[in-house]
Amino acid sequence: MANAKPVLMHSTYFNLGANNTPDVAEAYMAEAREYLSSSKGMVSFWIGKRATDMNRPENDLGFDIAMHQVFRDEDAFNLYNGSDPRHDQFVADVNRWAPSTTRRVIDSNLTNLVIGGNVSTAQNLGPDRNFPQSVFHSLYFSLADKSPDSIEKFTGICVKYLSHHPGIELFATGGLTDIKRDVSVRNFDVAVNIIYDSKKAYDDYLQSEEHRDFFPATAGMIDKTYIFDSYLKYQSKVYSLSS
Repeated sequence: MANAKPVLMHSTYFNLGANNTPDVAEAYMAEAREYLSSSKGMVSFWIGKRATDMNRPENDLGFDIAMHQVFRDEDAFNLYNGSDPRHDQFVADVNRWAPSTTRRVIDSNLTNLVIGGNVSTAQNLGPDRNFPQSVFHSLYFSLADKSPDSIEKFTGICVKYLSHHPGIELFATGGLTDIKRDVSVRNFDVAVNIIYDSKKAYDDYLQSEEHRDFFPATAGMIDKTYIFDSYLKYQSKVYSLSS
């Protein structure tokens, strides 16, 4: 992942408010896929709905749709955010038919990005006769000690204990960017983003020995944890960092 500038993970959590109906949510995601899934320097795009069956105390329940985009660097993000007409078209359209929508944005500079990981070689049809949905599992950690050494140590522990589980399609860690907009959320020091190829893979991870060992390994280091879980609806896997 050699790159002159840090690769940027741009995550947006939409709350549709009074407009949160299945039809509006599906239309919102389709609109985002049409207008927001490609831009010069965008590496990848994912969007999906909040996993309403995941309600652990740490889970954030204040969103309906999660969108994640990886940009080659902050310059690519600024191009998309500032002068991409498709981005402007998306904003104009959804403001007309989902005017009560609010959003929170979390940006992180990636220090680790592993594509592929231990993704399963095969998946079985579920009881609904569909393939399992991928789970996008995002964790944001606020640390007790916010020094660079502490952040680096904690990130290394995350990689050691959380990145090697079966079913992982993507694993990424990152820290705060310098981006400070009205919608920016900056209450974390380390971000961890993991895609599992199915809910079963996610559940197995939660019950794994490595996941259990993560907690004593980080004892006293974490002040607060924020978790956002979503089931992916659309994803584009354009993983080239040189485009």
